[in-house]
Parts: sequence; C-alpha cells; structure tokens
Amino acid sequence: MIREKILDILTDICGADEIKRNPDLELFKNGLLDSFGIIELFVAIHEQLEIDVAPTEMEREEWETANKIIAYLEERKG
Repeated sequence: MIREKILDILTDICGADEIKRNPDLELFKNGLLDSFGIIELFVAIHEQLEIDVAPTEMEREEWETANKIIAYLEERKG
C-alpha cells in the first residue's frame, strides 16, 4: 500500500511518470524534487498515509529515490 501511494504522490508532485518505471531515479539530482516539492510530499504522506515526518528528521540521502522513501516509511510504519 505504501509503495503504490508514494509512487502516485511522487508522480503527481514531480510531474514525471518515469518515477513509476524507475523508482531508483535520483529525484533531487534529476531536478524532479526540490525543497517546495519535499514539503508537498510531507503533507501528502501525512494526509494519505497518516505518517508524520518532520523536515528536521530528513536526511536528503534517505529521500533521494522513491525506493528509499518507501523503505523509510515502511520502517516507520512498522
């Protein structure tokens, strides 16, 4: 469930279907996600998955690909 939601959320925020085809695509390096987009992502995660993530918790390296975001959230959700 988390995987599909995050891929949908990232596709909407980044405007790139490529994320679903390649969840290891580096989002920041490829200009798909920026500081505004990451805030949108946090809000969407809270609203759709009921997981609270504070920007201060985020290490950019942990959030550089869809797969890393999914792994982080699955671990948090337990």
